[in-house]
Amino acid sequence: MKINSVQLIYFSPTGGTKRMAAKLAGFIAGRLSVPIENTRLNLIEDREKDYYFGPDELVILTVPTYADRVPNKIEPDLRRILHFDKSPAVALVSYGNRSYGTAPFELADILKSDGARVIAGGAFVCRHVFSEFLSKSRPDRYDRAEMDALAEQVVSIVEKAETSDDLPEPEMGNIGEYYKPLKEDGTPARFLKAKPKTHLDHCYFCRLCVRSCPMGAIDDDCVTVSGVCIKCHACVRSCPEKAKYFDDPDFLSHVRMLESICVERAENKVWI
Repeated sequence: MKINSVQLIYFSPTGGTKRMAAKLAGFIAGRLSVPIENTRLNLIEDREKDYYFGPDELVILTVPTYADRVPNKIEPDLRRILHFDKSPAVALVSYGNRSYGTAPFELADILKSDGARVIAGGAFVCRHVFSEFLSKSRPDRYDRAEMDALAEQVVSIVEKAETSDDLPEPEMGNIGEYYKPLKEDGTPARFLKAKPKTHLDHCYFCRLCVRSCPMGAIDDDCVTVSGVCIKCHACVRSCPEKAKYFDDPDFLSHVRMLESICVERAENKVWI
C-alpha cells in the first residue's frame, strides 16, 4: 500500500519518549522514502484541537507508561482529539525499567477505537523520570537494535499489504488495573496530592516550568501549583537552575524503593 508520510504523535513531557519514538519513525520513514510529520500533545493548547489522519499516513502514537497504564489525565484527550481513517498504526510506550503493565494494550485500544489499523506495538525502556539513576543509559545500542528490527517488520507489513483492509493485527492483551506504588517498607505510598516545590534562591523566574507543564498547573509566579500535578517532572527536567524538586515523604520513599528493587535490566517487548 502507498504511504505518503510517517506521523509521529507524542505525549512526552520530559522528551525521552519522543526521542525514543523518533528513532523508530526515522528508520521507517527512511525505508519508505517519505517525510516525518510531528504532532505534539504535551501542552493543554496542543490538546484543544482535533487531528485527522488518513490511510496513506503511517501513525506512531507514543506515550510514557504511568502506573502501568496510559497517563490517566491524558487518555480522555487522546480518545477525543485523534481521528483515523484506516491509518496503519504502531502503539509505542516507554517505561522506566519497572513495568509497562498494560499501557501498550490501552494505547492500541485508543488507536483502534478512533479508526486506526494497529499493525504493531512496542514497550521500550527509557530513563525513569523520578530518578537520576534508574535506567539512566537507556535506550542503549541494544535497545536501538531491537527498535530497528521492529521498524523493519513494520515496513515489511506495509509493503506487503494492498490496502488498509489487508493489514494484519497482532494479538496483544487486555487493559489491566493501575499499579499501586509502594514505599520502602512495602506499604502503600500515597502521594497523589504531592506537588513540586521551588528553591527560591535558585529560581530566576524564567517561567520554563510554567510553559512546560502539560496540565497548566503552575502559576505565573513559578512557585504556586494551583492545578493538578501528574508527577511528570517536566518542570523538574526543564529548569536550568535545578530549582524544582519534590519533598513529599511517601513519594521519596517510593523512589528509593524503585532504585533498590528495579536494578536488573528490564527487557523491551514488541507485538507484531
